[in-house]
Amino acid sequence: MFEKRVALVMTMAILLPGGCAGRKAVWKDGEGDTTTQATVDVAALVAKGDESWGKRSDPQAIRTALAEWEKAANADPKNLDVLVKLTRGYYFLADGYLRDKDKEYLDTMDKAVKWGEKAMVAASPEFDAKMRDGGKIPDAVKVVPKEGVPAMYWYASALGKWAKKKGFAVLLGQKDNVKATMDRCLELEPDYFYGGPHRYFGAFYAVAPAFAGGDLEKSKVHFNKSLEIAPSYVGTKVLWAAELSTKEQDEDTFEKLLNEVLAAPDDSIPELRPEIMVEKAKAKELLAQQGDLF
Repeated sequence: MFEKRVALVMTMAILLPGGCAGRKAVWKDGEGDTTTQATVDVAALVAKGDESWGKRSDPQAIRTALAEWEKAANADPKNLDVLVKLTRGYYFLADGYLRDKDKEYLDTMDKAVKWGEKAMVAASPEFDAKMRDGGKIPDAVKVVPKEGVPAMYWYASALGKWAKKKGFAVLLGQKDNVKATMDRCLELEPDYFYGGPHRYFGAFYAVAPAFAGGDLEKSKVHFNKSLEIAPSYVGTKVLWAAELSTKEQDEDTFEKLLNEVLAAPDDSIPELRPEIMVEKAKAKELLAQQGDLF
């Protein structure tokens, strides 16, 4: 029965291209066409946002940062740095503090995706032209240069988590977009955000069923490569435990990885202390669910 349902969903995805995508991209609705307002002090707005972002262990501080950065983006809509800040900021707000609030999580992660789309447009006029001409992301991202890696990385990270939360049909509909975007990141800058592209593919090959490219050995290779690049980034171990260890039903590795996360200093990467604290919270949640996962 499960196989029939999967086959039905796959058939619908093939017959209705984009029908399972679940959202409308900015290049389809004409967003992002505003002009720069020279009278606004963009640098001051960005600085105020950055100051609040430094206190992001408090979700309200993140919201304050996002509000300032949005003002800056509205004044200077092609400011790539600000657009990336907004993409990462909304992603972290959802992933860090809204995991148990389904609707707010989805709305917030969708905002991250939308800002990520705008960031990719700002990073590459060629990408923008391809998409507005009816192109597809898997082809269009091939023209995004290395300067666009942060935009692509946070866009793909947000889109993947948003789609997974929406359900299997939407995840299937967005799979190629996310994978192609992260493939481009892996090609251009595999070390970005502490081995982030490898970390993504560690999860991708663990989560995907075999018919969609899943491969547990490839998953392990990518997770190990990410840890080789950034051994102190505990989020890699959390993702390994959550996706690969559960898929393999390897309870010993699950416990080992998560206990290592909990034992790590909060400031093992000083500039990422809030992120590390969030990953520790995720580790505790997973350990609390251990009896249901194995």
